[in-house]
Amino acid sequence: MSKKFLLALGLGAASLLAQAAPINLVKNGSFESDVQGGNSWSIYGSLTNWAAGPFGIEVRNNVAGKAFDGLNFVELDTTKNSWISQSFTTIVGATYHLSFVWANRTDSQGANSNGLNWSVDALSGVVGQDLTTAWTRFEQDFVATGTSTTLRFGGVGKSDGFGTSLDAVSVTQVANAAAKSTVPEPGSLALLAGAAAALFMARRRKA
Repeated sequence: MSKKFLLALGLGAASLLAQAAPINLVKNGSFESDVQGGNSWSIYGSLTNWAAGPFGIEVRNNVAGKAFDGLNFVELDTTKNSWISQSFTTIVGATYHLSFVWANRTDSQGANSNGLNWSVDALSGVVGQDLTTAWTRFEQDFVATGTSTTLRFGGVGKSDGFGTSLDAVSVTQVANAAAKSTVPEPGSLALLAGAAAALFMARRRKA
């Protein structure tokens, strides 16, 4: 086995590692860890990895809309406006990327009934105070100021049980020279294992 081949194999494996998908620091970001029957909805006091306000979390499966990712999505105007939050480990000074999708119900009670606020570290904002019913992606970068960061969503607008839906929540570290938050995908790992085995066999033959 030539040195050129081994070098090319090593460079290819390194390229795959560089392209590996970043880790989502938010657990259960698409709300699939809690089983909700098809064509049904329920209000939960909390969900896997998510804390909730006193009025809980409404999980829907093919009711008043369909999930953007998977089967489940949530609404935070249950019987009244509520909230959810989750904390995760961060690196002080590192940049992170927040992403989620939102949509208003087709049977909403008007723009003043809709809306979802979000906050992460020192940033906050509001989405959905309109009549948009298509899933819409929101994205925002932020710089962590602590070793633990809390992401929070809350229902806003009129508390009438007709709020804005939420799905596909993620926070990933932005790759830079200081720090990268990536892991090899299964296919990448298999290729690296093959490269290592080939290198080992080549050295044995040479010996």
